[in-house]
Amino acid sequence: MSSHDSLDARLTELTGQLDQKDTELDQEVDDIVQADLDALDRALDEEDKDLREGLRKRVEAVKKGIKDRKDDLRQKVEAAKKAPKERASKEAEQALNRMQEDLSNEDLESAHIHRWVANQWLKASK
Repeated sequence: MSSHDSLDARLTELTGQLDQKDTELDQEVDDIVQADLDALDRALDEEDKDLREGLRKRVEAVKKGIKDRKDDLRQKVEAAKKAPKERASKEAEQALNRMQEDLSNEDLESAHIHRWVANQWLKASK
């Protein structure tokens, strides 16, 4: 066998070894990437769950805040119904002014409350 043939055979053998090592390394990299992606998916799922829970709590807090404010205001309105109708009209106008200010400030929660207050005062002023 000539020197050239021997070198060519060696090149073929080493190329096979190199290809095998590349395949093994590719598999290791794929395994690592997959493990990292799985961990990332779990972390994102947990974060998504936490975000949903946080939003649910926030919505519940806003609902409770609205209910509490309405209850308090309902009591005040009931007491005010006994006052002269002129006062009720004035209170309605003030509530509408606050509602307009709330809308300008994009405070929708307060705007809803002030709308409700204005409606109650308008009913009382009839």
